Amino acid sequence: MLWLGLLACGAVVHAIEPPQLHCLSVEDNGDVTLHWTPAPATADFAYYRVFHSPDGVVFTQLAQLNGNTTNTYTHAGADALNNPRCYYYVSACSATACLPSDTLCTLEFYLTNQANGTAVLNWSPAHTPALPSWDNLYEIQREYPAGTWTSVGHTPQLIHRDTIDICEATLGYRVRLADNSGCTNVSRPLRDIFSDMNAPDIPQLDSVSVNFTTSRIQVGWEQAFSPDVFAYIIYHNENGLWIPVDTIYGIGNTQWTDPVNSSSEVHQYRVAALDSCMNSSAMSGPQHNIRTFVDFDLCRREAYLRWENYEEMPLDVERYLVLYSDNGGPLTLAGETDGQTLAFTIPDLTPQHTYNCVVRAVSFGGIVTATSTKCTFLFNQADNNDFAYIRYVSVVDNRNIEVKVSTGSTVSFSRVHLYRSIGDDQHFTHIASLPNNGTDTYIFLDDNDLRVDRELYYYQASIENECQVETMLSNISHNILITGAHDNEARLNSLTWNDYDGWQGGVQGYQLHRKCEAESDFHILGTFFSGTTEDPVTNLREMGEKFSYFVVGEEFPDEYGFMEESVSNTVVVEQRPLTYIPNAFCPRIGCINQVFKPVHSYVSMSNYHMYIFSREGKQLFHTTDPNEGWDGKLNGTVLPGACYIYRITYTYGTDGEFEAVGTVTLVR
Repeated sequence: MLWLGLLACGAVVHAIEPPQLHCLSVEDNGDVTLHWTPAPATADFAYYRVFHSPDGVVFTQLAQLNGNTTNTYTHAGADALNNPRCYYYVSACSATACLPSDTLCTLEFYLTNQANGTAVLNWSPAHTPALPSWDNLYEIQREYPAGTWTSVGHTPQLIHRDTIDICEATLGYRVRLADNSGCTNVSRPLRDIFSDMNAPDIPQLDSVSVNFTTSRIQVGWEQAFSPDVFAYIIYHNENGLWIPVDTIYGIGNTQWTDPVNSSSEVHQYRVAALDSCMNSSAMSGPQHNIRTFVDFDLCRREAYLRWENYEEMPLDVERYLVLYSDNGGPLTLAGETDGQTLAFTIPDLTPQHTYNCVVRAVSFGGIVTATSTKCTFLFNQADNNDFAYIRYVSVVDNRNIEVKVSTGSTVSFSRVHLYRSIGDDQHFTHIASLPNNGTDTYIFLDDNDLRVDRELYYYQASIENECQVETMLSNISHNILITGAHDNEARLNSLTWNDYDGWQGGVQGYQLHRKCEAESDFHILGTFFSGTTEDPVTNLREMGEKFSYFVVGEEFPDEYGFMEESVSNTVVVEQRPLTYIPNAFCPRIGCINQVFKPVHSYVSMSNYHMYIFSREGKQLFHTTDPNEGWDGKLNGTVLPGACYIYRITYTYGTDGEFEAVGTVTLVR
């Protein structure tokens, strides 16, 4: 009995389980195919039984299928094309019992032809609630041509509207719902004759532009969204009426050139799309070409360009680009304005040159552009050969600056102006002007409290024409600034100066000039190619404490035939003086020191005094020359040997003072 109990428990463990019915698929001939997950293999499994009902109430067995691995069955003759709903279930059976699956029905599908170019599809689910294994979206398929099914959409709803984009044809529709087991629920297919009665989308007219080379008006638009568009109709406004003037075939052809109307006049255009069923869209918004107008000022050599506002641009006009061509050259960008500014000034026109100007409207993001009509004009002014050139900037008298300006072959002008900037070439202010003197050379003297030993002064000249407009700016030039420093130990003077700028030919060298205190004239120390050098003055101890220097920049000959010079400021470098005073001298022939003369190094000659007194205080001798000594005489009379008193004074530098008082012995 124990063994029998165990056997009974085993029978329970291996009892059959029901299959899981997932999908009902209606075939094109009306048959229905069932898809299920087989029941697990057990010793008790005997067969499957398939049941069908047209109303879900009374079921009839269709088949008995052996083998538990069978998972499909096709109900031939189900006539599901004419029966909107067919109910099915599958039972797994043992020798003693049958366990059924869920009952599913085919998707109840209906098709309505609204005769306005729209198909309405609606259906009922195959089971309520939906099986967990089903997809969330129904797939809508359309059949065209016959036998070719194409997906036209997905929806979670039980209704769908399909817009017809085929002129007239028999179209089929069906609904599908996928299951994650790999099968698909498919509704019955329904067919009807449909016609496209819907107008295509309105095309977006984005630009009415003018070709720069041909001056013809070109109309451009975006390609239509409707796939059955096969042509575009071009409309032109004529006396307030929109007249179709051309048809452009091909959905991808989105440009048209007006062969008739001149771009010198305003012309408005619109575009409509035409589909293969001859349904026409409404016309796009109107757009017109941009015209440009120009005035120019002969005196200022400027062109004043203005243009008409460009309207109805997609995304609006962000900016206008102004372009011009000079004497047939390439288009060059002159500048740009914002989307609200409809004027621009083109400066610096060249006499007797022909200019072609256009304006290009640019949308936000730069996606769309439209170019205006070409505005052509001859700047009909004789070439004045304007020329202004600063030939040199030079320091005069170590306190002023002289500027020499050449006007070359300038034909006619009223004045020459001079501008100055202190310390840089960025902040010029007007300082002087000279009237036309009939020559090509003008010399300015800048004496406005300059500090030529500390500052760089930049100069620029200009020509004022007879219209009181300054039309030509010269090169920029500045003075040469030299500075110096002394080394009292090495008895060395260091000189530094800046390079001269502004010569067209450049600088070929700098002449350094020096004058000692004991000299009356400067002389050249040498020519240098950089702005720094050193001058050893060890052998010039008796030439005074002050050494004066300036440099002269020399220009390479330039293309104008000029070869000028620029003189720097003068810098004074002072060496610290030294004095040694002997305590005796012997005027007699054969003596070494026959004259009482202090030994001086770098003593200034401008404020030197040496006095000789008797012991009673009588002045016997006086000199202001550091290089002159006392020979022991008074008015040519030899004085006797004795002690005499000297007093020596001089100044040096800014505040330095030297004074020595003592006695010297005259030996006979």
